[in-house]
Amino acid sequence: MTVAVEPVTDALRSMQIGEVKIGEPLSRHTSFRIGGPASVFVEPDTLNGVVQVLDWVKHQALPYFIIGQGTNILVSDRGVDAVVISTARGLKTVAVESRFIRSGSGVLLTRLCRIAERAELTGLEFAISIPGTLGGALVMNAGAHGSAMVHVVDEVLVWDAVAGVRTIAATDVEFQYRQSRFMHHPWIALEATLSLMPGVKADIQEKMRRNMDYRKRSQPVGEPNAGSIFKNPVPDYAGQVIEAIGAKGWHSGDAVVSDLHANFIVNHGEARAVDVLELMRRIRREVYRVYGIVLKPEIRWIGPNEGGAETTWENLWYAEGVGLTEP
Repeated sequence: MTVAVEPVTDALRSMQIGEVKIGEPLSRHTSFRIGGPASVFVEPDTLNGVVQVLDWVKHQALPYFIIGQGTNILVSDRGVDAVVISTARGLKTVAVESRFIRSGSGVLLTRLCRIAERAELTGLEFAISIPGTLGGALVMNAGAHGSAMVHVVDEVLVWDAVAGVRTIAATDVEFQYRQSRFMHHPWIALEATLSLMPGVKADIQEKMRRNMDYRKRSQPVGEPNAGSIFKNPVPDYAGQVIEAIGAKGWHSGDAVVSDLHANFIVNHGEARAVDVLELMRRIRREVYRVYGIVLKPEIRWIGPNEGGAETTWENLWYAEGVGLTEP
């Protein structure tokens, strides 16, 4: 379906819910600094505005995509023929109640960690080293340092394409390793309540300091990237097997396998999505040739031929012009 840009833009602007743009480059809104234009880009100012836009695009049967800080995604160079809805402004409220933190999904995890620290609540220290927003962390069940979102989420306020806005329990999210029901169900996370425990402020600060120090030592902090490219092939680690095949420093255009962590691809300037895909294809083929391990992408593909599920990536390589892969 092709989005009729002018009437859609006029309708969204008439709602007076926030900024609406035509042909906004998504490279401005992704941590990779990669991505073509969105047909229509809208940034609601409030939660109600986000819901209003979602209800409207559903009623109009328009394709849409939600974006927070744009981490953990790779957007096609051709862009997205859809209404892209940013949560950067509208889902930013945070409230602390006893040992619970209720937060909009557009809030950065690092900010939530500092709020928990000030409230002397422990359990979220692992997230200080994870870039991106709460919403993205919920979708991917983001984790680090032996913990993950599944361990702290109590309930989630969702927009359901069928039932509207409602609250669901954490168990209904069906968190698994780097995935959740959000990836397969027409839900959008609007807010979440995190269940933490009282802690000692000095201990919380020390845990966060150690976690951040580890990230700075082991990951390309400060360089445009989308986080881990492949899931860990348990019991191995993706970074270790990729490093073992000598992939550090491999490049396609300005996309380069990090010298610091082999499971990171960084943008050294003008990298394109097709460059990243080419590197992913090359890494995946060589790891399979040497170790018989099929690496599964952790990042999500956004754009034409969308459907970044593990079973569709082979079709994606071909459709985006980087050839077929084995396996």
